[in-house]
Amino acid sequence: MVIEHCELLLIHIVPVGDDTKIVDKANRQVSPQLNSEVYSTQSGRHLYNRLIQLVQQHYTLASTTVTGIPMKEEQNASSSANYDVEILHPFSVHQDLLKSAHGDGLVIPSKEGLPTETITLKWCTPKSNVVEMHYCTDVHRVTPVDVNSRPSSCLTNFLLSGRAVMLEQPKKTGIKVISHMLASHGGEIFIHAIHTGRSLLEDPPSISEGCGGRVTDYRINDFGEFMKENRLAPALPNMLEEPEDPPLDRAQSHLERMSRYWPMVIGETIIFNMASHIDPLPTLIVKETLDEDDVIECRKAIYHVVGMESRNEALPITSSGSRAKGPKRDEQYRQMWSELEALVGAHASTSPMHQRILDCILDCKKTDDSKPSPRKGEKSVKEEKMDVESQAEQSWKELEKYEKMTEREKQDANKADIAPQPKRQRTGLEGPFTPTGAGPQNLLSLWTNRIKSVHSRRHEEFSGRQESGEGIAELYKHLNEPKETGEQTKI
Repeated sequence: MVIEHCELLLIHIVPVGDDTKIVDKANRQVSPQLNSEVYSTQSGRHLYNRLIQLVQQHYTLASTTVTGIPMKEEQNASSSANYDVEILHPFSVHQDLLKSAHGDGLVIPSKEGLPTETITLKWCTPKSNVVEMHYCTDVHRVTPVDVNSRPSSCLTNFLLSGRAVMLEQPKKTGIKVISHMLASHGGEIFIHAIHTGRSLLEDPPSISEGCGGRVTDYRINDFGEFMKENRLAPALPNMLEEPEDPPLDRAQSHLERMSRYWPMVIGETIIFNMASHIDPLPTLIVKETLDEDDVIECRKAIYHVVGMESRNEALPITSSGSRAKGPKRDEQYRQMWSELEALVGAHASTSPMHQRILDCILDCKKTDDSKPSPRKGEKSVKEEKMDVESQAEQSWKELEKYEKMTEREKQDANKADIAPQPKRQRTGLEGPFTPTGAGPQNLLSLWTNRIKSVHSRRHEEFSGRQESGEGIAELYKHLNEPKETGEQTKI
């Protein structure tokens, strides 16, 4: 028998704790028929881990960790705990899992301490009716990583007794996805890869059942036009002779420029739902070069939108495209300007002409943001004026009512008005009945303010404050004067 090719692998083993002078050498070709590798490792557990790693590389094996295996405690049979068992099998078992959208976060470092990675699948209660399961796409023999451990032995005996174990992916969306099954056939244990996606014989899925859930307002017609505008055609012979700009790179660049800002759902865009009012800006802004006429046309579209906003016209959009909250029309215009800025800003770096269009949008948006809302301002002033008038009118009515009361009724009214207030720190100039808020004044506050105004007219100002004028009155000026000779201070 002729050996066509040979792989020579040398492992240098040293005692635990000793250093080795031999450096690992990767796989290199010695001759067309011979490849060699050199590894250095310590004995014991380190040698075992190295051999498992080399076996996985040589035979293209993958690792699966079965988690959450219910098992009774060896010392206390009445209680149970969950254990994990790591098994090895051909890598093809994981191909469908890694290709699907459910494989994110499943690959973790090996729990057995191996310098490899493993995929975690959870123990699931077996189904009694096998007919309900999907068909199997792949099947291979398995072997535990740690053959002599108690969890591996219990799992092996359970499978050899004729039972089957379902393996499900960790739940992310609340839906149980069973992707693999462990079962024994003829005294050997196999892992079965179960199909989790749609069958080729089924009807094609609805467009509303995409990655984002049941979305029904995709821009299907716009996407059809987008595909027509980006169709590929065979390159002409003169195009192939240009090494600096090959046709494939040019096509990719064109597609990237056309799809740089392209919302897929109607409810996520406003400007593409009012294309008749901003045309031809969306078509011109994606061009690689613009001339002066193109810039003028884009500015006309921007000024048209500014005129619509100044006339307070409703945006011609569908109800599904409106995401406004609060003041509906103002919010829609604010979102429209933000989206228009995002569209033009994505292409502003293409050329100086594109930047001029962005500057025009920023100027119009800045002018619009600086304008106060006339309706809101008039409404707030009107409401404030009405509040002041109503408060004054109510206070005078209470004063007239108070003057018509008898002495007994006045005493009862004063007792009712003087309610216990929480204590707070007051300055010396603040009166005991000074109102703290800007709300309507009651009868007691009106009467107190009148008494305070009378007292303020009768009050004589302190002579020191009068002499100081607007400044602060200085007390005990004689303390700073120099003392006369021989004079002593008496205490």
